[in-house]
Amino acid sequence: MFFYSVWLFITGKMTFAFILQDPSIVQAITYTLMITSITIVLNISIGPLTGWHLASKVSLWKDVFVLLPLILPVIASMGGLQLALLWIGIPDQLIGVLYIHLMVTIPFSIQIFKNRFLELDKEIPSLVKLFNGSKKTMWIFVYFPLLSGSLYTSLLLTTVISLSQYAITAFIGGGLIPTITTLLFPYLTSSNFYIVHTSVFLLITMIGLFAFLMKAIISLSKKVVTSFL
Repeated sequence: MFFYSVWLFITGKMTFAFILQDPSIVQAITYTLMITSITIVLNISIGPLTGWHLASKVSLWKDVFVLLPLILPVIASMGGLQLALLWIGIPDQLIGVLYIHLMVTIPFSIQIFKNRFLELDKEIPSLVKLFNGSKKTMWIFVYFPLLSGSLYTSLLLTTVISLSQYAITAFIGGGLIPTITTLLFPYLTSSNFYIVHTSVFLLITMIGLFAFLMKAIISLSKKVVTSFL
């Protein structure tokens, strides 16, 4: 796809004029960066702690509760969610879109970290405590290097899911919170093949850039942490 896109660009058949001329392009990019970044931060903040708790105290009903947003299709519950957002006074706002994006991403992150913690030695907290280490030391210098692979998996999955959400973003946002996905969706259904290809290329490129940036941040952070060991 990359080489084909390059060929289309060289021959002048691949144009970005249709998207650059859209009046809401700047707002869509801004909202996309905000929503995806905040969703990622919350996933890597809540995911490890919840995953660690679930791995430490295995409970069927807790697992079911965490996986409930995945068991029950979000599309089927969007009407009730919209009504709930109306009751608490945040309809068609950014916080509502963030909430719905968390609903479809954080169960995956929790499961990823839970499975990783189940693979790790259960005596790590006891060993850290034996050497007078604090919980902060345990998480930064022990768990963080061990969880770097899971962190990247969670980040990549969160990025892909968040950037691919069209229906729930448009419904909960009421059309007032534009993102790159909602902006490109009409073009994805266009009869013009080159416009469709350009739209898909833009989405894949944005996902790739996010993934590359997050991987670089994790790798750099891991080097900084391990340099103190």
